[in-house]
Amino acid sequence: MKSGVSQFQIGEIAREAGASIDTVRYYEKLELLDKPIRSDGGFRLYPKEAIEKLRFIKKAQALGLTLGEIKGIMQCSKEGLKPCCDLVRKLFTTKITGFEDKIRELERMKMDLETLLSEWVSPKEAKKRSYAVCPQIEKEPKKKRRRQIRWNRLKK
Repeated sequence: MKSGVSQFQIGEIAREAGASIDTVRYYEKLELLDKPIRSDGGFRLYPKEAIEKLRFIKKAQALGLTLGEIKGIMQCSKEGLKPCCDLVRKLFTTKITGFEDKIRELERMKMDLETLLSEWVSPKEAKKRSYAVCPQIEKEPKKKRRRQIRWNRLKK
């Protein structure tokens, strides 16, 4: 160790933070982690703060934030608590809107699948028509109008 400050090798911080060594190197390359000092033997040596940053990154990712957004938050935090919190509020609000849109899209897809299952074409019936690959996917649903009405209610 170079000083009285605790330094950790890459495997130690990876293990402590629940990340892989490759992830630590990748985050270093993206400048999410500061470049570590090197030991006399050439090993990377990280301060305890690197473990805390890794844990922060993992928690932020679990909330749906991208590495680019996380990097922006980390850079913004250097400007003070208020600008950082304002940025996080904006990102969270945008994420929630995106999640709501995705939920509506998934609900629509679920309804489409339910409709297709309820109108299943038997192999005997399918042989009477021409399909490129699979009649269950290619056929037009009979309940399209009813499905559209249900979808319109979901959008409100």
